[in-house]
Amino acid sequence: MNDLPSIPVVSGSPMSEADERLIALFDKLEEGQLEFLDQAARRVIELSTAMLAVLFGVTAFGKDFPPPYLASNVLAKGLALATLGLYLLALFAGVVAVQPRPYSRSHAGLDRLRLTLEKIVTHKRGWYCAGIWLFLGGSLALAALIVVIILAA
Repeated sequence: MNDLPSIPVVSGSPMSEADERLIALFDKLEEGQLEFLDQAARRVIELSTAMLAVLFGVTAFGKDFPPPYLASNVLAKGLALATLGLYLLALFAGVVAVQPRPYSRSHAGLDRLRLTLEKIVTHKRGWYCAGIWLFLGGSLALAALIVVIILAA
């Protein structure tokens, strides 16, 4: 008369101390992930801003604008513009990652809370990753700019 499917019984053993430590470690990592992503995105903002200052120092300041090493060097001008664009985009990505956003919070279900948390982490991680890759691209473009300026001197 009982139409319920039978559930197999799996035998097991208690978790070892190493297993419990591993689970505790992952719980701690998960708990600190949002704060880490916020701090990392803020660092992208700080570094991008600092590197923009370096770029402006290399290209814009001095008694003559544009400086002689940029005036007739089309490649250097292009690299300077690419560097500027990449650092500005990295700065933008960092700001979007830390920008407060409204999140729906369900008081009735843990599944909705988990889904909301996953969305928050995915959003922050995505913008942080974009920012760090853009920052890397800007740094490579700045390095190439400096090499081009040195070789042209």
